Amino acid sequence: MVAQVRRVLAATTAVVLAVLVIPGGTAVASGRYRAVDLGFDGEARAVNSRGDVVGEGWLSSADQGSHGFLWSRGRVTDLGVLERGEWEYGRATGVNDRGQVVGFSVYRGDPEQSAAHAFLWQRGVLTDIDAASLDSMATAVNNRGQVVGTRYLADGAHAFVWQAGTMKNLAAGFGTDINDRGQVVGRDRVTGATMWQRGRAYDLGAPAGQDDWAPVAINERGWIAGNAGVTTGRAYLWRAGSFLDLGTLGGPTAFAVDLNDRGQVLGLSETASGDLHPFLWQGGRMIDLTTRGIPADVTVNALGERGQILGTVNTGSGQHAGFYR
Repeated sequence: MVAQVRRVLAATTAVVLAVLVIPGGTAVASGRYRAVDLGFDGEARAVNSRGDVVGEGWLSSADQGSHGFLWSRGRVTDLGVLERGEWEYGRATGVNDRGQVVGFSVYRGDPEQSAAHAFLWQRGVLTDIDAASLDSMATAVNNRGQVVGTRYLADGAHAFVWQAGTMKNLAAGFGTDINDRGQVVGRDRVTGATMWQRGRAYDLGAPAGQDDWAPVAINERGWIAGNAGVTTGRAYLWRAGSFLDLGTLGGPTAFAVDLNDRGQVLGLSETASGDLHPFLWQGGRMIDLTTRGIPADVTVNALGERGQILGTVNTGSGQHAGFYR
């Protein structure tokens, strides 16, 4: 991928991989998952309460790069890209119940310096919402149409919230997720893990024995999932100022990916043998999802309110965008 997109992804991935938390239903504990193959190479990244799925994939042989997509009731919509050509690329990262989709796409591609911008897609129109930045990416959108993400300006990365054409910088740092109450989580470059609400920034502190942590998801209860530790990563759930270590599957590390309104957390954990397995944490128990029909080698990116686990699914010829339910 082009250099500038790599830079945006690298900075955001450093935050995302720090914590894996999944929200979900009770389906995991009661039976095995069934794979839903969307039929093309790529990854599913987010789902709304209606079951609409978004992500990125190779949707057409005419495309020179992957495009963002919206899957709804079996129908796939190509969201397009901000610029067609050799370096074209798009990724959808969030979708709300109004059908608004956010993500990022290359808008200026060349072999030396390429750039991506955050986008909003609605009613068939893809809009660059951050033309003023060097690079940017949107990571989530709530049901009020508020978009959160990270943008790069001359002085570095900034967490942002965008709504109805107005861009607001929150702090120098990274924006990760937002709930319907408008609470935003991410990292302030100076103070560390932070929640922004009604114009104020709240330092979230750190788990005992950890210098800092990286929030990756917030639910409607105000619970936050995240990760701490560089060499021995641990997944944590933050509730009203208290931290809960989610444990592991027998190995030293665990990482949260997403969190839902039921308080379920999705992530990855090392086993006692050193393998990395996907997990679902709920009610104080960490469930190894390989015992529920999800292979260890699939990518897990998010968990829906209906218990869907999004990412890739294994097919006879490789891995496709899809989800398990």
